[in-house]
Amino acid sequence: MDKQRDLKEIVEKRIQLFRKKPEAAIYKPKVTSRHIRNLATESQAREHLVITDYAEAAGGDNQAPNPIELLLAAFAACIEAAFYEFALHEGFTIHSLSAEVEGTLDLRGLFMVDDVSAGFKDLRFTLQIETPDDEKKIRALAEKVIAHCPVVDSLKRPTPVSGEITISKGQRE
Repeated sequence: MDKQRDLKEIVEKRIQLFRKKPEAAIYKPKVTSRHIRNLATESQAREHLVITDYAEAAGGDNQAPNPIELLLAAFAACIEAAFYEFALHEGFTIHSLSAEVEGTLDLRGLFMVDDVSAGFKDLRFTLQIETPDDEKKIRALAEKVIAHCPVVDSLKRPTPVSGEITISKGQRE
């Protein structure tokens, strides 16, 4: 119960801070990644290590989820965590919470076969909430949270992507 109370206090403090100082709400996450072998990568997010790989049928060693599966995991985790923190903030009781996210890809886009988009054609989610509280109030909060989830928002609207490619002539023995 202490953790729930702490989370409720954290949410309230952040809301008040962001109302007073909108500039304090600017968040710039950064991830670095490096190739391990075959189709496996190792990414660093803060002090956390995230491994990605592909199934053997796709040329990987099937040691971890692939990047597109991690995108779905980020979607699920975002709506779950955001809903949970705001449900506590609003005084609701949550007994259990889970999410399932799936999408449809046309892999011709990835493999540059035909003029097909490489991204998802659609995404679908199910957010399963067990609570003794009023269903209409819980549904309204869930819909509001999902509409404000940064992962969902980033997937729904065009986000400018820019970058650079640097190439060096390394000497390997």
